[in-house]
Amino acid sequence: MKTIIYYLNNQWKPMSIKFWHILSLTIIVWLAMPNILGAFNLAIGLVDFGILHIILLAFSCWLLAMSSAYYIFRLLLSQMGMPALHEIINHFKLLNLWEQYLIYLACYALLLCSAIGALIAIC
Repeated sequence: MKTIIYYLNNQWKPMSIKFWHILSLTIIVWLAMPNILGAFNLAIGLVDFGILHIILLAFSCWLLAMSSAYYIFRLLLSQMGMPALHEIINHFKLLNLWEQYLIYLACYALLLCSAIGALIAIC
């Protein structure tokens, strides 16, 4: 009963999404996709019925590559004696607005190119 009351009081509190949540969700969608598409009889409009599985596989490979790159980055930071990640973020916040914008834009472009590269590599 206490958990229900706690949930009702804090239902709009944001929860952090971990890598394992996303990976388990993609696995569940991977397994349930044929049943979902078969229920709606969407095979009529698809050129290839397996293309959605390939796109989902590319997304999961991209997600795995991004998370492994992040963990390798953190490992290299700790091994090289570099400052911690929160100190780097504090230095980033000291930059001018246009410098922050350029870094955000460069990171977005790299993420987009890596996602397209993962999709091309799988297809």
